[in-house]
Amino acid sequence: MNKRFTTILGLLLMLGIQTQAQEFESATDAVKNMGVGWNLGNTLDANSQKIADITNDGYWGQQGLDSETCWGQPKTTPEFIQMMKGAGFGAIRVPVTWYNHMDKDGNVDAAWMARVKEIVDYVINAGLYCIVNVHHDTGADSKDNSGKMNGYHWIKADEANYAANKEKFENLWKQIAETFKDYGQTLLFEGYNEMLDANSSWNYPTFGQSAYDADYAKKSLEAINSYAQSFVDVVRATGGNNATRNLIVNPYAASSGGIWGNNTHPQDPLTEMKLPVDASTNATTGHLIFEVHSYPNIANGLANAKSNVDTTIESLKTILMAKGAPVIVGEWGTSNVDNGSDYIDRRKSMIDFCDYFVRQCKENGIATFYWMGLSDGNSRAQLVFNQPDLAETITKAYHGADFQGVYPAMETSEETVIFEGEQQLEWGQAVNFPANLFTNLSNTSTVEVTYTEKFDQFSGDEANSYLQFWYNDWSSMVNFTADGQEISETLEVNKFYNSTSGTEHTTVFAFDKETFQNFKKKGMLFQGHGVLLKKVVLKAGEKDPDEGGSGGETVFWEGDAVLDWGDGLQLTVPAESFEAVGKGARLILSYTLDFTDYNMIQLFYGDWKDNPSFIINGKEIAKEFRPSDLHGLKNGDDGVTEITFSDAVFDIILQKGIVFQGHGLRLKKVVLAGPATAIQSVVRVSEPDNAIYNLSGQRIITPKKGIYIKNGRKFVIR
Repeated sequence: MNKRFTTILGLLLMLGIQTQAQEFESATDAVKNMGVGWNLGNTLDANSQKIADITNDGYWGQQGLDSETCWGQPKTTPEFIQMMKGAGFGAIRVPVTWYNHMDKDGNVDAAWMARVKEIVDYVINAGLYCIVNVHHDTGADSKDNSGKMNGYHWIKADEANYAANKEKFENLWKQIAETFKDYGQTLLFEGYNEMLDANSSWNYPTFGQSAYDADYAKKSLEAINSYAQSFVDVVRATGGNNATRNLIVNPYAASSGGIWGNNTHPQDPLTEMKLPVDASTNATTGHLIFEVHSYPNIANGLANAKSNVDTTIESLKTILMAKGAPVIVGEWGTSNVDNGSDYIDRRKSMIDFCDYFVRQCKENGIATFYWMGLSDGNSRAQLVFNQPDLAETITKAYHGADFQGVYPAMETSEETVIFEGEQQLEWGQAVNFPANLFTNLSNTSTVEVTYTEKFDQFSGDEANSYLQFWYNDWSSMVNFTADGQEISETLEVNKFYNSTSGTEHTTVFAFDKETFQNFKKKGMLFQGHGVLLKKVVLKAGEKDPDEGGSGGETVFWEGDAVLDWGDGLQLTVPAESFEAVGKGARLILSYTLDFTDYNMIQLFYGDWKDNPSFIINGKEIAKEFRPSDLHGLKNGDDGVTEITFSDAVFDIILQKGIVFQGHGLRLKKVVLAGPATAIQSVVRVSEPDNAIYNLSGQRIITPKKGIYIKNGRKFVIR
């Protein structure tokens, strides 16, 4: 009996060798079966370049396993993946960056490959589809202010780049394919992420350059196809389950196409993308998938964003899917999804848009993978969603309104201890308040800080104690109140309290509504000098008294855009933005006059059918005005115009929103604000001299690290 068993076992093993490769579901079925997806972003794709010179061998393998958390995300756990499954997500895209974990020949560090495999196992073992890719090895290069390269991506849509890197690229994918050769059909490979040309042009080759170069663009698009074919060839050659594994390739920049007026070049990435040659190449039995990315702008109106979705889907169907493969949107969201401002400032529009996007894509056989958000930063470690309503919107848009997902959320505490212990504050050593701490707090919330002045170890001008608040991106310091007194950017503690080193304080800091609203998008940093920090507590304030709206000021739009009728910016302020503010809303426009003939601002309702009347300086205006006539401004002058509306007009705005356009000026900022006790009609903006001085009063042309004074205020260069 034992001999017979051994013989049968031997035959089975021989048969197993011959039949090891499984016949996987088709690409079309995979796209259908994976359901709705999400990106595990800023995690395995996170990277930090200290060496950006590709000719330096040190460019390769710059980081260890710590790269997983270098962009502020916690280590991924199987429990977190289970949370995403419980919410209704059926697939997780796992972006991975490799250059910082491999040598110059493309040999991947074993510990890194093991960590990638570990996270893939979390996803597969949860019963979800998983996509593994090559991520920030592609992308846009960057330079510092001196023009020196400080960020380089080694894979480019460039013929010379392909020739130089073909062997390395194929070696990388051979290792990935061999590692996962025996995995089942729920694991998919994506060859590369957003591959750009040698000039880092987004949308299509040569975009943003001085002139369109047809020959250069053609060669860039051909290079994309070369990389795609190499990816398919090397994975298929590893055999096993990789013989029929579903593989994903992206067009140039993962572009979703489009036509901009008379410019048809945004369509080129779709039209010139080839379906790689493979053993199976048709949509019924094939194992290849196209991927694009899409981030429409909802700040210019929900109707425009939805129209953009419809146009995109039509292009994907008639161009990419017609080549013989299904399509996924491997990344999507809104244009402000990374900074969170759409979720904070226009949440109703964002939720409506996300519902529409998922429904339309599902109806047309396109799978979607939302780009990050939903659960971000420490929320992942706490196994909660910091945007639970958005997560619910996305999964119910796919599964249906009756779907019962689980969306654990962070409980809003009356007091959240951010720091407790002892830490000497010196410039650059900041306490971090992530944005999601503020998401559901009222704008009247405060920060209570307990600390001891400790500056007697310093001498001269350094023998003082200072505290500052910044936005988390270090973009700017903010003003605040300390124990009810207004402070401009920096609290000089010892002067404020007339105290000495060794004195302990508990100071309550508060912020205006616009600043606090920005904390919800950017987070907060708290730093200082000559201070021994002991405790920082975030205290929830009472709900705003005007429940119908914010009553404060919210920056709706900021930039530098020309108003020139149909050829310039036409900005939509949706109905829900006015609804959030409530009656008495003020629309505050900041601009610079820039005209040779005339200047004008004109308002329409959001459907463009009629013009609302509006009020400036108590005067009712029918549909348009000239800032130069109304405020006495000249060409080149900066101005601020505050617009209000009658109750009757406001009721229509709550249904339609408004659009404004114009001519002969550059728009700088649009603010929505609640009622004011007094209306300021126009403010001329005087420019500060911006000269920088050291603490001895000497003017500095090229400041280095240290404390300086600009426009009468202290600031720090780290």
